[in-house]
Amino acid sequence: MADRSDLINQLAASMGGGNFAKTTFEESRFDVETGTLYCNGMAISKSIAEKAIKHFSILEKKCDVNDSGQREMAMIYRCATESIKMMQNPKVMEFLQKEMKND
Repeated sequence: MADRSDLINQLAASMGGGNFAKTTFEESRFDVETGTLYCNGMAISKSIAEKAIKHFSILEKKCDVNDSGQREMAMIYRCATESIKMMQNPKVMEFLQKEMKND
């Protein structure tokens, strides 16, 4: 008999909630070949990453950098944007490929 979490996932899948998904914890990883980030049971593709960059850039531009609270939020949005861009940098991807081969 399936355990409780599997039954819940099967029910969600049958109700249109997507494919049956494992609920066990999997460590986040980045697939250098496809540019896909896998975390929390999601596959975040390069196109989604591009949308995230646009989204965080728009939010950053809305912040008033003269206000200390908004300035901090602007830095948080900038951090997210630059982190995503860094993940897509060919040199970083090349480094990650080498690291994967060494493991």
